[in-house]
Order: sequence, then structure tokens, then C-alpha cells
Amino acid sequence: GSLPVRYLGLPLVASKPTFMDCKILVDKLLRRTSSWLSNSLSFGGRLQILKSVLFSIQVFWCTTFILPAAVLKKCDSILRSFLWHGLGNSKRAGKVAWWKVCRPVSAGGLGIKDSRTWNRAAIMKCNCSWGWRNILASRKFMHRRILYEVKNGNTFSLWYDPWFQGETIASVFGQRVILDSGLPRNAKVSSVVMDNRWDWPLISASLLEISNTTALIPLSAGCDAIHWLKKGSMFTIQEAWKAISPRSQDVPWYKVVWFPQRIPKHSFCVWLSFMQAHKTLDKLTRVGVVSSNACVFGCGQGESLNHLFFACPYTVTIWNFFLAKYGF
Repeated sequence: GSLPVRYLGLPLVASKPTFMDCKILVDKLLRRTSSWLSNSLSFGGRLQILKSVLFSIQVFWCTTFILPAAVLKKCDSILRSFLWHGLGNSKRAGKVAWWKVCRPVSAGGLGIKDSRTWNRAAIMKCNCSWGWRNILASRKFMHRRILYEVKNGNTFSLWYDPWFQGETIASVFGQRVILDSGLPRNAKVSSVVMDNRWDWPLISASLLEISNTTALIPLSAGCDAIHWLKKGSMFTIQEAWKAISPRSQDVPWYKVVWFPQRIPKHSFCVWLSFMQAHKTLDKLTRVGVVSSNACVFGCGQGESLNHLFFACPYTVTIWNFFLAKYGF
């Protein structure tokens, strides 16, 4: 055999993988993007392949390793190149910035997940030793989104689990309160519960404050529970990705573009229109690619996005034909 040894397609390494360890992932993406007759695929077709096939190739890696930044950047580069040019190794720029493409569909993007954010979300389900040490760097992020629900108190640490208003008692009141209580450091919440009622030793001012605060927390005979964001909500990589991703305001037109019965090729074209990304002649004239911006339909006016889709007499004739056909 050869090093590194692989299992289920992944390198068996005892530390964070290097770029060379992950080269098989990069090579696999490049092979897949070169195996299709990409020139015959529309943008809509490439988008479907990217979401359903190409992105799934890296999912297993992202849920197992914290991938090197260079690998994640390369994966995004391959996906971006395939979307815009049909090849995974093209150096040409895309029509729309990648960060805009990676926005949710409702926010005007294409709903593609950028590799770095997806890796951060996916690795939260990993519990391997070296990965866990890296996950600890995300404690603050997780801490703000996990809800501890106390019921019988048999599961949670009394002092070191954040069940007390989202914080640990030890972090709020310090170690002194543990000594004052006379309870062990490994005590469970159930140590201060009797007959489904709170029963704190009221020895110090801090313990009295804790008692008054916890009196508002109802108890029951059920098992303690941990929720994601809110009660009844379970952790999923998808929800973690949404929480990590930058907030984006919804755009009012996304349902016009991505309606259920859409034709992907046409929807992508309309999306490019809303993103002002079509290379119309007025843009090409400004950058010196062509010398004239005269409308290709010979109407004598200059070609722009609004003219091409709405103001050109040829376009108006087409719109009027279909509007009349469908009773508008």
C-alpha cells in the first residue's frame, strides 16, 4: 500500500489533515467536473449538478475533518468555475460574486453553501479526539444556541452545566458558592430538588439569590433535555449552517424566479437579470469589448438590460402576444 492509509476514502491521520492528505478530494471534484459534456449544459443544469452531485462529494469529508483553509478555498474555486464555465479549473471570473451566489435563495442567492461555513457546521457532529479539541473553539457559538431544560435534574451538573439562565452557576457566582453550599463539585441538579421543588441550602447571599432565581424554573418528573435554539428543536447540520451563515435580508422577487413549476434554465436567466449580471452591449461598450451598443434586433436604440427585456419593440411584441394568449 501507500501512505496515507485510507478507510472509506478518507485518510487515516492522527492530527489535522494537510492539503496533501485532502488532495484526493480535490482531484475527485476536478475529475467529476471534467467528465460531463459541460458545454451542452445550461446554467440551470450546472446548478442542479452542483447541488446534487458535486457538493455531496465533500459532505463526508466535512463531517469528519476540519479541512485546511486551502482545501476549502480550492473546493469553492472548483464549484464556482464549474457553475460559470462548465469546467473545474477555469481561471475566468464569474458573472456574480461567489458570496452573493452563496446567499439563501430567499435572500437573492442560489442557495449554494460555501465550503468553509458548511465545514464549521458539519464538524459539530464529530466527536473524534483531535476534532473535539478544535470544536472547543466553537464553544461560545454553541453555548448561545443550546437550551438546557431542567426536569428531574438527574442529568445536568449542578455547577458546571449552563442550565442557569444560559450560564453555569460556577461562572456566575464563582467557586465560593460551591464551598458555601457544602455540596460536592460533581453534584447533579437533583441534589437541590426534593419532591419536585427546589431545596437550596440558604447559607449565603449568593445561594439565596440562586434560590430566588430558580424558583421561576418549573420542575417535573421527566428527564432533563437539551434543545437547539428552542424547546422541541433538534440539532441538524442544516440548522447549524443557517445559524453560522451571515444574516441576509429577503428579497421580494425570489418567489417570482424560483416558483415550484419553474424551468431551471429560464429561472437562472431571470435570476441573472435581477442580479444585473447579463453582459449586455451597453456594459461591453463601456469596457471597450465592442464599439457599438446598438440593439441586435435593429430597432435603432441602445441595448441595455431594461431595453432588452422590456423596452425593445421586438420584446414588447412578444410580451403582448403571451399576455393576450393567457388573458391579461
